[in-house]
Amino acid sequence: MSPVAETNKLEEHVSEIDNIKRHHGEIIYETNGFISKIHRKDKQLNRRTVNTYTGMWKEDKKDFSNKEETTKVRRENAQKMTNAFYDIVTDFYEYGWGESFHFARIYKGDTFEQAIKRHEQYLSLKLGMNDKHKTLDVGCGVGGPLREIVRLSGAHITGINNNAYQIERCKAYSRNLGIESRTDFVKGDFTNMPRELDGKFDSAYAVEATVHSPKLEMVYGQVFRALKPGGLFATYEWVTTPKYDENNPEHGRIIHGIEEGNSIPSLSSYEQALEAAKSVGFEVLEYEDMAMLEDCHDPWYLTLKGSFSFSGFRMTRIGRWTTHKLVYFLECLRIVAPGSTDVASFLNNTADALVKGGELEIFTPMFFILLKKPSTAQ
Repeated sequence: MSPVAETNKLEEHVSEIDNIKRHHGEIIYETNGFISKIHRKDKQLNRRTVNTYTGMWKEDKKDFSNKEETTKVRRENAQKMTNAFYDIVTDFYEYGWGESFHFARIYKGDTFEQAIKRHEQYLSLKLGMNDKHKTLDVGCGVGGPLREIVRLSGAHITGINNNAYQIERCKAYSRNLGIESRTDFVKGDFTNMPRELDGKFDSAYAVEATVHSPKLEMVYGQVFRALKPGGLFATYEWVTTPKYDENNPEHGRIIHGIEEGNSIPSLSSYEQALEAAKSVGFEVLEYEDMAMLEDCHDPWYLTLKGSFSFSGFRMTRIGRWTTHKLVYFLECLRIVAPGSTDVASFLNNTADALVKGGELEIFTPMFFILLKKPSTAQ
């Protein structure tokens, strides 16, 4: 990189830090305090960001039959839409779900935390990670899976994420946990990765993140570029299953609810995900829908549907309802930033859509795919 490019990159980084401090406050460097976080947000910026995200879905509400055109618009604006989404939902996710923003295969008798950690550790196992590995986390969120896998494998992991707020959260966690030497973070678009990442990594993984890509081919192609020849890529994908019927109005409403509540331009199917991987040069080694139930499993959506429990209360239906009412009350008192209630509301609606999609078996958040970049590829 030339000195001029380095200077421009540094200036851009400083500007982004200033922007997220204006929106989120100095709280970005802290690792707890949900009410404190949503209290410190800039009122105008938060309202504007909420409007930016919800505005992407207004046309669908007016005319659901015109989904093809509105999907095209969201694909064209995917980075803007997803950045706005994570600016407004990250604090809610950390409060209600924890540091790892994903689902997991649940065995009977599991705690939520056990299931989440096993799901992350499974990736390390499949990739054969060790302390010599350099690995890429594609769409790393606030770094929950990354930190678990670093501590398990000893590998050095680089997380890429295009949301500056989440990148700063990642850095804060790594600093507080003393694992800065084993982690690195790149603020960047995973559909257009920096050239300096080309051929750098022994392995890569994605945890329910590539669904934000306008098309899976776009992100898969970039991961292919970043891997060394022979490198492995493991991913958990959000996809529709063969039971999904696009001509069924109920199915359509449920899938649209999942897309709207998770910043997804358009969900792919099993087959589309596999074909996208092959189209950019990957060899498909394994694939499995890990949401498929055996006698030893509980449904992946059970936590969202579950009744009262102290350990996972915030994630349950009554817990989410309580959070929504609390945020509404605090927003009425002008204690938290405008738009916070809107966020709590659409996240509740999304949870309901996820449960329905799971019950009808038309959607899975854990279609596991293991891919290999051919040893002869460059």
